[in-house]
Amino acid sequence: MSQAGNGRTAKAIWAPEPVLTPERKLWRAVLEQAYEDAELPQCEQGRARIRARRYLRADSPREEAALKCVCEFAEVPADRLIPWARRRYPAAAAVNTVVPPAMPVRAQSRNL
Repeated sequence: MSQAGNGRTAKAIWAPEPVLTPERKLWRAVLEQAYEDAELPQCEQGRARIRARRYLRADSPREEAALKCVCEFAEVPADRLIPWARRRYPAAAAVNTVVPPAMPVRAQSRNL
């Protein structure tokens, strides 16, 4: 059977496979490590977990610029990664928020 007639080698059905160079694999490993750190249980490696979640959410302009750079090198769309991370890891309320003490309630005197 000739390969020209069976349609298996027709160029229309073959999509080029993405080329994963060693550099691209390295940058994808950076994103993978950030994901793994973000998924750590709360009791283990608390700081690494918090940093990874902040990084993936791009909480600050500096983190956003760094994440976009890594995504560009890894050929991962940052415009899809950041919203996903913000849905998956919502920002916690500020932990060190200072709450002013409540105003003391004065006893009202009744004039009877």
